[in-house]
Amino acid sequence: MKPLFMVLPLFAVLTACGGGGGNDNPVVAASVFAGDDQRIIEKSEFTIEAKGSPTDGSFTWQRVSGPIIADFPLVGAQQTITAPDIKANSELLLRVSYQTIDGQLVSDDLLIEIESNNQLPQVIVTQTAPETLPSDYKDIITLSAASSIDPDENGQINSYNWQQIVGPTLAVDNNSNATISFSHPLLDTNTLITWLITVVDDEGGESNTQYSHTLNKTSEVIIANAGVDQSVVELDKVTLDATASETVTETFKCFWQQTAGTVVLDNQQQCITSFTAPATEAVNTHTFEVTVTDSKGRTAKDSVDIVVNSKALGLINDTGMSKCYNNTQEIACTSTDFPRQDASVGRDSGVGSHIEKVGRGEQAFDLTKLNQFADELLDSAANFSCIRDNVTGLIWEVKSPNTGTLPNTALREGQNHYTWYLTNEDGVQTGSSPGTPNSTCPSNSNCNLQVYVNAVNALDYCGGTNWRVPSYTELLTLLNYGKHGQSILLDENYFPNTPNSNLLADGLIYWTSQTAVDGTSLSQAYIFDMSDGNDLAYPKSNTAFVRLVRTAGATQ
Repeated sequence: MKPLFMVLPLFAVLTACGGGGGNDNPVVAASVFAGDDQRIIEKSEFTIEAKGSPTDGSFTWQRVSGPIIADFPLVGAQQTITAPDIKANSELLLRVSYQTIDGQLVSDDLLIEIESNNQLPQVIVTQTAPETLPSDYKDIITLSAASSIDPDENGQINSYNWQQIVGPTLAVDNNSNATISFSHPLLDTNTLITWLITVVDDEGGESNTQYSHTLNKTSEVIIANAGVDQSVVELDKVTLDATASETVTETFKCFWQQTAGTVVLDNQQQCITSFTAPATEAVNTHTFEVTVTDSKGRTAKDSVDIVVNSKALGLINDTGMSKCYNNTQEIACTSTDFPRQDASVGRDSGVGSHIEKVGRGEQAFDLTKLNQFADELLDSAANFSCIRDNVTGLIWEVKSPNTGTLPNTALREGQNHYTWYLTNEDGVQTGSSPGTPNSTCPSNSNCNLQVYVNAVNALDYCGGTNWRVPSYTELLTLLNYGKHGQSILLDENYFPNTPNSNLLADGLIYWTSQTAVDGTSLSQAYIFDMSDGNDLAYPKSNTAFVRLVRTAGATQ
């Protein structure tokens, strides 16, 4: 660096006395030179030496910028320093300050260019699994380069890359990890596998090596896989899939045969085929065998059992839905995105195939008309008093035709409506509301549910005296949601004389016997709107319609 000079704010004093005279000790401006810039290698020793004028001053070295070096600041014109360990080429800027004995202070900078001397990493590969060699078919083989080292004192390996360059392509879990794992494939000969492993250290230094190992041939060169055993329900679509079979050759074909049971496969010569599970009254097992043949004509076989169960129809009606939907529109019931909808499972899906009805009705609903003595009538009968549900066993009240204007109506007219008031063995149920006589029904007592139940039982109506208000679940069994969008979700061929939906402000609502838990008052009970199927907790003091029910065969 060029020396720097500082002009002091001092002046040589000249005196002129008589013939004149001069200063015998003029002030000399100070200067310092830090030496020539240097280029050195990391971790090597180098010497710096400064020169100052006038002599006999003191030198102080400081680090201005660049890599950190211990022991700075340093005092003295000459210094021997060890260059720091760096990850990339760097510049170290040093500054020397020189102070003369008369107090002048000057400085100069010295640039030291330090070159990184990165030692390349060393690649070390080992096989860590399986513990016992040679490996066998389906053994998980693990290779590791985690023992690779960076010779630099504070160096480390930053990345790994595995590339297979010899042998059949193997499915590796992740070729950027320190270790890789893959499964021993089917092989008809001992096979050499070679990998190119590249590691990169934290200074960008890159090294690679090749690693070879041998995979032994397997005892079988073709593995047939007919898939896992399945348990399905009659009428389900069943898929047989042998694509998980393995061969040494790239391609293979399949042929399916049934060895137990009798069904019709869609295609025997496809690796993926299907059939419809047959109707059954018991549990049946169907066994299928697949023959897998590779491109060299070698074969292997495997079988799968399909257990077909009868539908669990139960003693409850289905919803009446015959179509399947997604969030916005109708879809095929075979869609895997919206599976097991009502139209594809339960009683409705078996209509016309293996469900035999006692009576008639929409979808899987099975209803029989009864006369006033609970005797069965033909389905064509125009006059009937009750309906027997042949699925649930319940007998339902059929309302009489509307004859007048409230309260001048007949006892069982559909337009009559009541407050919720019921009794049990403990007395009047909590929250019951008595109602008003001759208001919404033709009763001189009160227009509430218990009064109506007592009046119907007194008639020995349809051969029974155990009529009651239906429970939530019982009333729900009458709803046919497949009629959504129509005026009523009931089969009106069996439940005629429906009241006008405008008669009550809240719709075509019917009481259940179930109180809604609304805190401590218990002042609400559940209703169903027969026009849309919605349920609601409804104040017991309000009025709603009712359709009584009784259990067939129970105490009369």
